[in-house]
Parts: sequence; C-alpha cells; structure tokens
Amino acid sequence: MKAKKKKRVPKGAKVIQSNSVIPGNRLFGLVSLAAALVIAALAHPAPVRAETGVTSEAIVFGQSACFTGPNRNLGLYYRAGILSAFEELNRAGGINGRTLRLLSLDDGYEPEQAAANAERFAAENDVFAVIGGVGTPTAKRIAPVLRSADIPFVGPFTGADFLRNFDRFPNVVNLRAAYLDEVVTMVDYIVNDLGKNRFGVIYQDDSFGRSVLKNFQIALEAHDLPILAKTAHSRNTHAVHAGLFMISKADLDAILIVGSYAANSEIINLSHSLGHDYIVANLSFVLSQELKMMVENRSERILVTEVIPDPNSNSSRIARRFRNALRPEYGQAESVATLVNEVAFEGYILGRYVIDVLERMGGELTREHFLSVALSPEKVMLDDWSLEFPPGTNTGSTYIRLTNLGE
Repeated sequence: MKAKKKKRVPKGAKVIQSNSVIPGNRLFGLVSLAAALVIAALAHPAPVRAETGVTSEAIVFGQSACFTGPNRNLGLYYRAGILSAFEELNRAGGINGRTLRLLSLDDGYEPEQAAANAERFAAENDVFAVIGGVGTPTAKRIAPVLRSADIPFVGPFTGADFLRNFDRFPNVVNLRAAYLDEVVTMVDYIVNDLGKNRFGVIYQDDSFGRSVLKNFQIALEAHDLPILAKTAHSRNTHAVHAGLFMISKADLDAILIVGSYAANSEIINLSHSLGHDYIVANLSFVLSQELKMMVENRSERILVTEVIPDPNSNSSRIARRFRNALRPEYGQAESVATLVNEVAFEGYILGRYVIDVLERMGGELTREHFLSVALSPEKVMLDDWSLEFPPGTNTGSTYIRLTNLGE
C-alpha cells in the first residue's frame, strides 16, 4: 500500500484548525492546541484533496497570522471575524453544498515564520487562497511566496504601499485603505483643525514603521512641515521608553506612534506620567479597543484612524449582522462583547467578501477566476458596505474614520 503523504507544518509553527472550538476561553495564548487538532480531525475527516483546495465537501483557505506573542489579539480577533462570516454561511448550506474552512498557522508577527508558513501553503497546495494575514513585515515575506505559487493573498491587515503595486503583486487583493490615506487624514486634521505644526514620530523599526515614516514625510511636506524628531524601536518589544525620552528634547505639539497596541500604550502612558501634553496619533493597526483598555488616561488628544465603520453602530446593517454572527469560541473569548471591535469586524468583512466572490464565480472554482472576479471593477455591496476596485488596481476601499480615546 502506498504511504500517504504527511502534511508538512513549518518548524515552530502552531496550527489552529478552523470550524472547531479551541479549548480554553481566555484571550492569552493558545491552550491545548494538540487536543484541538484531535477534536477537529475526529469531527471533520480529511476529504479527498484537490490541488486548489477545493473538494466536493469544502473550500479550504489558509491563514498566517499572530496568535501568540504580545500582539496575539490582532490575529485572534481577525480570525474570529472571518470564522463568523464562514460559519454564518456554513449554517445556511455553504457554497453549493461546500463548507468553507480556514487553516490558520501562527507566525507570532515574525517575518521568518510567516515566510515558512507561506512556503508550507505553496508546497502542500491544499488551500484555495490565503486570507487574513496580519502586519506589514509578515506580508512582505508572504506575498512573494504566494505570487510565485499563483496563490491569491486576500485581505492582509496592513495598509502598506508595496501591496498596492498591482503590477508587482497581481495576486493580492486589498480591502482596506492605505496607510498613506490614514496618515494624510491624521496630519490634515492636526494641522487644519487643531492648529498644531511641530511633529515627531516614534516608529517600529521594520518595513511597517519605515513605510509609514515615508507616508508621514509626504503628508507633512504637503503642509511645508518637517519631522522635528524621530526615533525607532524593535518589533514585538516592550523596550520603548528610550524613544520617548529622545524625542522629548524637541518642543513638539504632536507625535505619530507607528506600532501595535502593546508598544503604543506603553509610550502613551509614559508620556502622560512625564507630564507631556502631546497630541498622540495612532493608525488602525493599533487595535483601538485594546489600546483603550491599556491606556491609563484616555483623552480626546489620543487619536486613532479606523478603516471601517463603528462595529457598535446600530444604523449600519453590516455591523448589526456582524454582531449577530459572532460566537465567543471563534476568538477564544469569554463573551461576544469582547469580540465586538474593529479588527474582528474587518475580519468579518473579509469573510463576507470572499463569500461574495465565490458566489459570483459560478461553477468555475479556479484561483485565476477567483482573482478575475475579485478585482472586477463593479461595485460590490455587502449589506450597506461597499467595495470597488478601479481598473488596474487591487485596493477596494479608501474609507477613513478619525476617532479619539475620549469618545
């Protein structure tokens, strides 16, 4: 008898099987992953595999995101939103009887592990597309691997410029506005509405931070303003205090902090304890719900750009449907309320968009046809949320909403 090929998992990667409950109901790390996989295997025997991740029973999607480490909630929440959309559809019968499944691999928000996860998806060729990546430095390693393997990469949780180069990455589908859009909105508000003009920046020293730094320079140049002080810190670190001390020597009105909620909250709290009264600008990547919980003194001077509507809105049809679709187990949460945030909502929109594309594809379930339909220029309506891809582009939204932690 011919031995069955064993599926390869990258060294150091943890697998999170979708469409199953992960044991443990707290949001701090992943509990009993081996047990979760056993339960999933018993509940869902592996179907005969098609080379594109499509079988008679299911359509399988891959995901590489951070489910451990200081920024794990970004991955957990994004995944929870995707699963909410998928399971909502699965309960209604799926796509022509096929259920949607999500195979999630942990990359810890580290580029090397993200690259290994992408190489695993390419080598095994058992997923139809990869969706829901988290972060710029990880996407920078994932996107080229998937491009070479002709695997679509849909809805990465980043506004990085390089992913919007359609000629370079025709396999990428962006559903959110660019970081440049966020930074321009933020700078215009601070200069025009608040009357501030002395800017500094503390940024994560990787492709994410450096990309946004360039965007910041562009936004300030439009007002003939320079960056008066800048400093950087490492990714996935809490050692961020030195940067604030360095820029505090400049007489600043406002600082842009380019990082995740863990690092940004520490900088904001230290700034307040030292008596600084800066306008503090944060981008959507920060996960405002977590930032709000970790910041000791919430204020209208702490700004956050968002790229989707308010998930708590009662006037938004898609927000109401999102809240109804959530289940605590999708995000290892103690309650649904924990998952009602912008990141999970963005994941839900991603899941709904993938479903919409699949429904428009008809019976031709190929990766090439998926990308053709996904990037077609016709406006797509998901309840009352719209996405539109101008010809020759791969970005479907420029929506920006400016909020503050004093609201």
